[in-house]
Amino acid sequence: MLGKAGNEAVRRDQKSFAFANGGVARKIDDAGKCNLFLAIVPERDVALQAVEIGRDVSQRCGGSPKLHPHEFMHVSLNAVGKYADFPEDLVVAVSAAMATVKAAPFEVTFDRVRHVASANAIVLGNAVRSEEIMDLHVQLAKEMWAVGLTFTYNPRFTPHMTLFCDAASVPEHRLAAPVSWIAREFVLIRSFIGRGEYEPIDRWPLLD
Repeated sequence: MLGKAGNEAVRRDQKSFAFANGGVARKIDDAGKCNLFLAIVPERDVALQAVEIGRDVSQRCGGSPKLHPHEFMHVSLNAVGKYADFPEDLVVAVSAAMATVKAAPFEVTFDRVRHVASANAIVLGNAVRSEEIMDLHVQLAKEMWAVGLTFTYNPRFTPHMTLFCDAASVPEHRLAAPVSWIAREFVLIRSFIGRGEYEPIDRWPLLD
């Protein structure tokens, strides 16, 4: 459970943001805005491996979707928010809060491909939810709450990495070999909605 962090009373001036767990269909009025979120980013060779898996899945299913490039591969942790302009003051506050996070490096493993209908996405997932990723998700929410920032927390959070977006369902199946790497940091990312651009803003190491 999330538990208590910072003030125990709910802050009346806080707004809630949608959880960035794979995203939702883009709205027309989102064009030109940026989305800020915290994520784990795989090593380059792992990201390239994920792209090849996505290409193989799309070819076997007879589709021709736009595959996510390796630079876009990530595992979403917590949303920060969606903005028309770059919120510099907020980013400074988030960076300060994230600098207090204490978590050791851990292994990230995805052993299957599945379809996430709510996001129209084909993703890498796992039959067993990573407790290390869930613990990090909760801790990030606590640290943001402790300094008075809005936060996201989802008890049904299911870590995954999106390969491509497609409304067509793909049968869930295990990979011949799992995709795995050691997460040694987490990152604040700005994505430009409708432009297909991702920009790392800040990053924090996971230390033993």
